[in-house]
Amino acid sequence: MLKLLKQEHSLLTENILKTFTQNRIVTLLDFLEEDVDKLSTLSKLSLPQVLEIRNHILAKYSAPLLNGTSLYVNRLTCKQFIRTGIDSLDEILSNGIPVGFITEICGLAGCGKSQLCMQLAINCVNNTSSVLYIDTKGDFSAVRIQKNLESCGFSHKEMAITMLQIKIIHIWTMDDLLKLFAELKNGILFIENLSLIIIDSLPSLMFQHFGDDNKIGLKFLNNFVNYARHLSKTLQIGIVCVNIQTRWIDQDLVELEDDNQATSTRETIYTEKLNRCMGKYWQNIPNIVLLLEKYQNSNENVFTINVSLIKYNNPHISKRCQLEVGMFGIK
Repeated sequence: MLKLLKQEHSLLTENILKTFTQNRIVTLLDFLEEDVDKLSTLSKLSLPQVLEIRNHILAKYSAPLLNGTSLYVNRLTCKQFIRTGIDSLDEILSNGIPVGFITEICGLAGCGKSQLCMQLAINCVNNTSSVLYIDTKGDFSAVRIQKNLESCGFSHKEMAITMLQIKIIHIWTMDDLLKLFAELKNGILFIENLSLIIIDSLPSLMFQHFGDDNKIGLKFLNNFVNYARHLSKTLQIGIVCVNIQTRWIDQDLVELEDDNQATSTRETIYTEKLNRCMGKYWQNIPNIVLLLEKYQNSNENVFTINVSLIKYNNPHISKRCQLEVGMFGIK
């Protein structure tokens, strides 16, 4: 919580703040929660003056009020979904990637997460929109994009236009990512017709902070979530974050009894667990999670991925579809 400073109002002096501190009124929240009569007695200010300071702080830091009519009109007039261009995926997503929310793509290494992100970028810019692709691993391939477009019959001019609409930014630290989002929020960085931000991938930036005793990683992640939610709602865009799934094998010894010989033997049991990375805080942040599982086909150049959709507000409902991944895109 922000500290109460004299810059908040002209009536707040050093002596008043010192008196407040001695009475454990240090932050803005402490001041707002305290009884106004007590504040008036401690500060020697009149009651109307104390109320003036309170109202000024509330007006400055409170969220804007919206009535139900405004929210309803906003829902009818604003874009709600971004079509992925993949029919089976749009069907389980109920029309596409939701605008104003965070969507997660998760799976084991090599299951096609980056390939799906590139396909989403291509399909979204086909609708005259721009896509911001944030590459945190340094493996974005413009050649793969070009081959995908060639397989769809694009001319050289159309390929150039499409690829120019995919804005690539390489980010190597969480601090740089937050600075980028701050520039988007403040209008310093403007991308025309921006409809989708893809971050491939978030764990690459967070791994260096896992296990921090000083909680720096959690602070970075919390700031990122706040920025992402703000941008997605104010700019009316979708945000896709790639996460990594890890496989854990637990070993346990189980005693098996033999009724005939009255003896027991021990058998080793192995249990496989699949976990999404980013810790407990992140688990309920994405509005939708797309879990990818790879199945190898007889053709070495083509494989199938099983996509399972999970919603954070109703994890018991899971929709599924299958996508075919090849050298020239996803169908």
